[in-house]
Amino acid sequence: MNNRYAQAAAGCLVLIALTAAADAAAWQTIVDEHFAADPSPAWSYTGRQNAASQDLIRWDSVAGNLAAEWDQSNHYADWSGAGFLDPYQIVPSHYSRALGVTLSDADSFRFGARLRINSVANTTEFYQAACFGLYGLADMGPDRCMSDNFSGNTTIVKDGSDFVEFDYFIQNDSFGWNPMTQATIGAHIAGLDGDYTVGSGGDPLWHNTDMGAGHWLPAGTDLYVEVAYDAATRRANSTIYADPGLTEVLSVNGVGQYYSTAPLPVDKHFTLTDVAFWNYVGANWGGANGQGSGAFDDLYVTKLVPEPASAMVLIAGLLAACRARRRLA
Repeated sequence: MNNRYAQAAAGCLVLIALTAAADAAAWQTIVDEHFAADPSPAWSYTGRQNAASQDLIRWDSVAGNLAAEWDQSNHYADWSGAGFLDPYQIVPSHYSRALGVTLSDADSFRFGARLRINSVANTTEFYQAACFGLYGLADMGPDRCMSDNFSGNTTIVKDGSDFVEFDYFIQNDSFGWNPMTQATIGAHIAGLDGDYTVGSGGDPLWHNTDMGAGHWLPAGTDLYVEVAYDAATRRANSTIYADPGLTEVLSVNGVGQYYSTAPLPVDKHFTLTDVAFWNYVGANWGGANGQGSGAFDDLYVTKLVPEPASAMVLIAGLLAACRARRRLA
């Protein structure tokens, strides 16, 4: 057989091996944390404290979970006696731990946690509560909410990047916007920071999670939040379930709480090294400060990887292809 047919035969064998490997992928657990015991020193807190000198996100030894407070005013501005400094002093707070692996936009992964909302403020401010997800903390920058990106002073204020997270916006009857949930991707593009990919109304997979004026996520009940990123479609999807088996999608005021971002463009990239729970802060535009409280538990992070058996199939296929190429050439 001539070289052309030999190469074609070898290519078919490689294709078969790669297909078998893809079909036999499995979810590998990266983090499985239930906070029943003191999670330090693997977990640590960075940021501000409340009026009682407590961390805004902290381990609750009695409940065996993470207690969380969300407060828009803690801390986004520096009053020096002469008024606001420009740019703002932005100090978000987070409770985090290293993943132990590095994930990127080329990986498929998912993460989730049990969330309980105790209360949120009735505010017109576009404030995010109950935020958690995966981050590249070394590259992310302090200003996830882009509160002062108008000044252009990137040496002091750096818009957030390198994250895939769940967000719960609590604004109520604010210029047509109401409480809603979503997934968000923060990425780099051409060396810039703070490029966010969310859903788009022109996308057939987008679903509006706006709960309507006067409606928020239910308080005092367990909610099960999962976010999945698919490397093939480059989308992140968030879903809130009403049951621990993740079979019943939560509906609020007749609106199902599931959401898909647009595909992340191929020229945008992210790197994730940590998992974290956040209190974000931002400028107040005249409404009551966004605030709330709740708890997190039962956190998990998993990654899609080939099973060992599929790796052996791939190796065997490659070896067979090489042998065929030598024999038929």
